[in-house]
Amino acid sequence: MSALALEPLLGDGFQAVATLDDTRLSVAFSGSGDMRAITLLADYLTQVHEEALRHAVSEVRCDFRKLVFMNSSCFKSFVVWIDTLKGAPDAYKIAFLTDPNLHWQRRSLEALRRLAMNIVSIATDAVD
Repeated sequence: MSALALEPLLGDGFQAVATLDDTRLSVAFSGSGDMRAITLLADYLTQVHEEALRHAVSEVRCDFRKLVFMNSSCFKSFVVWIDTLKGAPDAYKIAFLTDPNLHWQRRSLEALRRLAMNIVSIATDAVD
């Protein structure tokens, strides 16, 4: 397997860092997904998708435990990504890892899960 061709996203107050193991691409998000992050995030998720396909991973795990806020425009980037997967045969899964103390995460991510219940899952523990 070749190396991950995905540089960390290091925005002003918003970060995303990807790592790869045999079957999973993990992306750790931190900071605040506000107006400054919209374009950066949309571009980054496109790259995440391309890398997930290139490495034929079974899952992309989005770790939101250190993400304190995300606005609706940033969430739209996740909707676009999920819609891309909905029509793909044998698509990889997307798992969101949340902080149970950040209640907005559960509510907002539940809406994403309902877009594609066979693709998107939500967990509060880092179970490998």
